[in-house]
Amino acid sequence: MAKPRLPQAKAEASGAALKNPGRFKDRKAPKAKALGIPYANMTEAEKEVWQEMAGDMPWLNAGHRVLVRLACYHAARLNEGGEFGVSATQALSSILSKLGATPVDETKVNHGDGDDEDDADKFFGRPN
Repeated sequence: MAKPRLPQAKAEASGAALKNPGRFKDRKAPKAKALGIPYANMTEAEKEVWQEMAGDMPWLNAGHRVLVRLACYHAARLNEGGEFGVSATQALSSILSKLGATPVDETKVNHGDGDDEDDADKFFGRPN
């Protein structure tokens, strides 16, 4: 079975596009829609978590809506202080990891700020 195709954004963030630029030369990344507003049938607690996540993770887009909804459901249950078992904890942890919302996973996300670039990088960077 063939290896799955590496998305353009991930290739740029991981450095794979620099390692083999010809492979990624003609690829175009799809235009992502914004995350948008919470679902209408979510509880107020879930909507608060949605707004918090949207503010804390600006890289989220419309493709993440279902995962964000699941994360909001579990996080709202956690905030209520009731029964929150091991499986719910593992589910929330897995969802947050997939969204790039854990400290380890956040380092894998290309935030694309561009403000932190040093002018010296142009002269002392890699030749390729």
